[in-house]
Amino acid sequence: MAGPTSTDTSAPTLWRVERAARRLAVAVALLFVLLATFLTAIGITPGGAVGLWLVAIAVMLAVWRWYLVPYVALQADDLEVQGVLSLRSVRYGAIRSVRPGARGLEVQTAKEGAVVIWAIQRSKISEWLHRESRADRVAAAIMERVASASP
Repeated sequence: MAGPTSTDTSAPTLWRVERAARRLAVAVALLFVLLATFLTAIGITPGGAVGLWLVAIAVMLAVWRWYLVPYVALQADDLEVQGVLSLRSVRYGAIRSVRPGARGLEVQTAKEGAVVIWAIQRSKISEWLHRESRADRVAAAIMERVASASP
């Protein structure tokens, strides 16, 4: 989704894994399902079919958890980070800095240490070429919200 266009803090702003990455991941999962369907239809051994379907299901679950679930949302009072396995909320007053990187946005907090936002990553190419990326814009939006929430 697009980033915030104003400093309106009433409506949450949400960012997910980039659309192109989500589409590619879903296409890969569908390819595994189609391959399993085709090989089962032409009569591979029952053990091979079960193994292939287990791999296809594992790929579908991985795509769902790694590419479709994660997000970061600017709520009215806190930053909500839905990771692959956990949901965390960080109050704006606890955020000290946000730094984009290849592993995701690293949110430094006062007491909890670092919270990594996997859904928003900065590519190495953007870093090498010193180009602004989506991760830079999301980090700036988070820090803008932190600044506006400070007393």
